[in-house]
Amino acid sequence: MTSYDVAVLGLGAMGAAAAWRAAARGASVIGIEQFTPAHARGSSHGGSRIFRKTVFEGIDYVPVVNRAESLWAQLERDSGATVFHRSGGLCVGAADGELVRDAVRCAEEGDVDIELLDAAALADRYPQFAVAPGDVGVFEPGAGALDPEGCIRAALGLAKAAGAELRFETQVTGLQYDDSGVRIAVGAETITARRAIVATGAWFTDLVPDLALPLRVQRSPLVWFTGADRAAYGPGRFPTFIWESGDLDGWGIPDVDGRGVKVGVGSSVAFKPWLEHASDNDYPIGPVDTDPVEAFVRRAFPGLEPVAAAATPCMNSKSPDQDFVIGIPAAAPSLVLAGGFSGHGFKHSAAVGDITVDLALEGTSDIALGRFSPDRFGA
Repeated sequence: MTSYDVAVLGLGAMGAAAAWRAAARGASVIGIEQFTPAHARGSSHGGSRIFRKTVFEGIDYVPVVNRAESLWAQLERDSGATVFHRSGGLCVGAADGELVRDAVRCAEEGDVDIELLDAAALADRYPQFAVAPGDVGVFEPGAGALDPEGCIRAALGLAKAAGAELRFETQVTGLQYDDSGVRIAVGAETITARRAIVATGAWFTDLVPDLALPLRVQRSPLVWFTGADRAAYGPGRFPTFIWESGDLDGWGIPDVDGRGVKVGVGSSVAFKPWLEHASDNDYPIGPVDTDPVEAFVRRAFPGLEPVAAAATPCMNSKSPDQDFVIGIPAAAPSLVLAGGFSGHGFKHSAAVGDITVDLALEGTSDIALGRFSPDRFGA
């Protein structure tokens, strides 16, 4: 029986970061992943994810994203990989709309550098956008796109270099935990650890069903579009964006990898089915996935061909209040939970990994986690 300080279950965005940060602190670490490194079966693939510090989800996210920003820079320095493409980011909507108000409020509370653009200035700077006369933009110059697969591979490489044992295509067949630690069954083998960080994404509740966390899995396809002037949609000329105006509800990322502009739409304008289990997402892309996104692009970006150039399935594990689940549950003090990231977690993942290591090694973190407590849902 082999024993470790920390076992990390799931080596996607959060788990890879946790393995890196735990090993960097000198802890003995084992990481276990049921799929291959940086796989496309979960929520951390597709070549790009938005990074923004205007975390309009609330002030509690500000210290998390600030730590993440520092750690993404450290990841690039330590690994030599380029994982961040700075493009600037826009929140577009009505001047008195919720998105714009919340973005401005967040920037003020978090001391984030922004620029307010009226409709004329927005159209002048970004003629690719078919903005309505009443739309305004909140521009964050420091925003951009992270490479999710690159981030995961770099973190795993640093974890391994620091001594972490990483196992892929390995199924956890049992998880037992009590005040003394955890026992992890992998086939006939039993692995023990002082604490386990559970970061299995959409498979989160499979390992801890007795905690009865009310997380649900929702399909959320990724769709790419191209236009005649491809250079106009690269990170030097086109920002990441979130756009909520009238019945427009979408987001997008510039062409950072040659596939085109990646675009998605919100649940208010598209049918995104809830899945009974994460494994149920393994079916082909169809018109129900792409039609609403094509309709958004047709109205919002006249320079893009409104027919999907590529698309792939993705999914999100969502909590009822759309807030993260990060913490040590009262019923399982040898577990650290990291899940329910509800479609806005990747930008924070370097920090989430670091915070879970705080909890695994010290039992506490200097970042306030009350809003994210796994015990907030009650019995």
